[in-house]
Amino acid sequence: MAVPGYNIAFKLDTLSAGDPDASYTIAGRTQDDLTIAAKTKEFLTKDDSGATQVSILGHDVTFRATGLVDVTGAGADLTRDDLIDIMLAADAIDFFYMVDGGAGYSGTCVMTNYAESSNASDDATFTADFRVTGDLVVVS
Repeated sequence: MAVPGYNIAFKLDTLSAGDPDASYTIAGRTQDDLTIAAKTKEFLTKDDSGATQVSILGHDVTFRATGLVDVTGAGADLTRDDLIDIMLAADAIDFFYMVDGGAGYSGTCVMTNYAESSNASDDATFTADFRVTGDLVVVS
């Protein structure tokens, strides 16, 4: 699901204001803030003479995307409100992430934050933060 010119694509099964049987691909750019943090549990045993041991239980993966556009070619002109509706309506969104020259990653995510800003001299900008649910899978 790689989209030229973008490094992240989201696969959506419906558009709340559109055809309920339609499928959409929304593409964007991630900022330099992919975060992978280990979920750990600390424990002590007598055998270790009181030294703390750490076990990794999994990973939290978060990232930020900006400039989302509809690239399905279905002729849907998505407004800012459409994008907000899409992101808020989905329980989990399938995504594919790849940086030029690197491996691709896929999984599902949920939107955890949406922010927009504008001032008198610039275009409006927005960012959406996402958290991966389940595993982040390496795609070759």
